[in-house]
Amino acid sequence: MSIKRYAQELTEALVQLNLPQTQIQALTCHHVEWVAALLPPKLGLPMADRLGRFMRYPQLLRRTKGDVFHILDHSHANLVDALPVEKTLITCHDIIPLLAAQGKVPVVASRNAMRRFPQILEQISRCRLVLTVSEATRAGVLEHTTLSPEQVHVVYHGVGTAFSPHGLEGERTALRARYGIPDDAKVLMHVGTGGHYKNLPGVLRLLQALLSDHALKDHVWLLRVGTAFDAEQEALVDTLGIRHRVVQAGRVPTDTELAAHYRAADLFVFPSLWEGFGWPPLEAMACGTPVIVSKIASLPEVVGPHNLTHDPTDTDAWAQSALQLLTDPVCHGRYQESARAQAALFTWERCARQTAELYRRVATGS
Repeated sequence: MSIKRYAQELTEALVQLNLPQTQIQALTCHHVEWVAALLPPKLGLPMADRLGRFMRYPQLLRRTKGDVFHILDHSHANLVDALPVEKTLITCHDIIPLLAAQGKVPVVASRNAMRRFPQILEQISRCRLVLTVSEATRAGVLEHTTLSPEQVHVVYHGVGTAFSPHGLEGERTALRARYGIPDDAKVLMHVGTGGHYKNLPGVLRLLQALLSDHALKDHVWLLRVGTAFDAEQEALVDTLGIRHRVVQAGRVPTDTELAAHYRAADLFVFPSLWEGFGWPPLEAMACGTPVIVSKIASLPEVVGPHNLTHDPTDTDAWAQSALQLLTDPVCHGRYQESARAQAALFTWERCARQTAELYRRVATGS
């Protein structure tokens, strides 16, 4: 979903720039859906994906004319073989499979992903320029490819206009009531998948620590948006004795609804063990919700120097900062302002303008 969002938001922002003598064409791969329909889902969907990625898509590109070609997702780096490399850019979102293979990131990556990633990096190295979504990813690309520093550029994502501090009247109370959360409760929020690197146990242990603090009087809740807990995570909820304060909202279908959830929270926490970029804390900040994130990979870049970061395994540090934010209105207000100011730096217009400048460099050979 994040790659689809990047493609959609960047394309729309580029079109809105109305660049002179420039035509933006979004090329997507269709006509492989019939494969998925003919076979059971577990076989049909992967087969359709491979057919599109390695056969149909390259065929389409070989028949497409252009001055600049931008591959928006490094997982499609095989498309470099179908393009003139001197006219091609590619966006690398992260190098997590490689780091997982090296034991540097606690991610369960598939054997296929770990086997293919060195090949992906080789194909990335052939491109004229490479965009990365963070300095952390740029450093990884430079370390593991033959690209020069002049070829690799950081272009941050933007944040959608739906994410703002201005909600509907009574929205916060109504949303809390939907989940049975008292209006005067203190609410932590987390958004994520069930992936190990999202460090959901760190979120749950933080909640337990806050519930045991007399200053909050057992009046703190966790609002979790995303995939359902797995069996191990469910067991940890029971072991920690926090079942009565955990709300699983599941997947939220629209940005408008997700923004309302951010605004209903008092604090957003994101103790990930690694992130290529980290959209959820940026969205939370845009909604005016203070954040605490891990001080690893891209996350300090996203939240900036004036918001809180901690070692993702240091529960005591997280609990101390969270307690202050939840009990000190002045401190909470200060970090609300800091969050909004930082989020305002990330716009899709800015992303599009920086990307367009790289297009110009490729087109002119400069």
